[in-house]
Amino acid sequence: MGVTEDMISDQPSHDVVIAPLALASTTGAFILIGATSSLFGPLLLTFAQHFHLSLASAGSILSVYFVGAVLGVLVAWWAMKRISGRSLLSGGSLSIVLGAVGASLLHGWSVFLVSVFVIGLGFGSLDIGLNTTLARTELHGRAFRLSVANAGFGIGAVLCPLAIIVVGPKNFPVLFAGIAAVALLLVPLMRGIVAPPAAKRTADDRAKGRDPRRRAMLLTFAAALILYVAVESSSAGWIAAQLHHDGYSKVVGSLVTAGFWSGLAVGRFLGGPLHRRFSHKALVLGGLVLATMLCLVATSRALAPIAYPLLGLVIASVFAMGLLWYTILVPNDSDGMSLMFLLMMLGGAAGPGLMSAMVSAFGTHVVPLVIAAYAALDLAVFASALRFTPVSTAA
Repeated sequence: MGVTEDMISDQPSHDVVIAPLALASTTGAFILIGATSSLFGPLLLTFAQHFHLSLASAGSILSVYFVGAVLGVLVAWWAMKRISGRSLLSGGSLSIVLGAVGASLLHGWSVFLVSVFVIGLGFGSLDIGLNTTLARTELHGRAFRLSVANAGFGIGAVLCPLAIIVVGPKNFPVLFAGIAAVALLLVPLMRGIVAPPAAKRTADDRAKGRDPRRRAMLLTFAAALILYVAVESSSAGWIAAQLHHDGYSKVVGSLVTAGFWSGLAVGRFLGGPLHRRFSHKALVLGGLVLATMLCLVATSRALAPIAYPLLGLVIASVFAMGLLWYTILVPNDSDGMSLMFLLMMLGGAAGPGLMSAMVSAFGTHVVPLVIAAYAALDLAVFASALRFTPVSTAA
């Protein structure tokens, strides 16, 4: 989930320096977390068969991964004010190394889930750590650094389903071993990052936190972004399972999952040009209207392989423009943004978790209907934010 420089508040002055090779490593780290996020969905059927589980039980791996990510964000939020950015990012990479090695050794299901949880820890800490570190660099060139690095998430999310096709779903331990190797390679490349611990909250920040308008806005946008992440993670996690149930091969499921992530990546590249013609509010609300419609289209066996890549395209701007919308209403709210990153991870745990329960009760044909419900609820919550005016100018 990438962000732009407007989405995270500035420090009083830039205090982070990133060497060119280290910038490449941050891009590589985004590719890594994008790859891990798109790994589990196309392999749900393989996990169910290998560990002798029902599909719904295998789907619990998505929630375990995001529960780990929630804890990873919490740990990183605490750590970023106490240790250097390089140490934080190196620790996140090593967490992925440890978890991926454990997952590649093919122990029982419980140990496998623990390994996935540890990978989630690394994902959460890298997600918030990378974005906040890049946002503290010099203003000149900051947009370039953020856009280049965050583009890596979409690239990794596309590459991983394709790698599953090349390696073969049954050889998934090889994929985890490859993730471990890449994560380990990134650690020494972090040496070019000079990032002291982040500044503590100022008195103005604490006063802003007590503003009731700010609290209402934070709760509204947190709920909206939780639902957005539920849409994104549930789509990526259950596309392949639904298509396989409809009679498509595992290869087709992986290709359509890659198409969903490709649509997301392309949509985020187009976000800037689109924002020149449409407001951030229009992009958010319009994207969710289209997303709800496309999910209903995806109930058709013939149209689902087309609808899901388009779904990735239309929801791509919701995350970025939703955060931009909040920063316009509440400028320079560093702790609010950190809290929002934490709460967004709950959508990644709760969305697929509820999906697993619905699939267990009704079958995989409910997948697009549940995603449509998430998108419609998200539309309603974002629409309720139209009542807000900026804190700096509100009465």
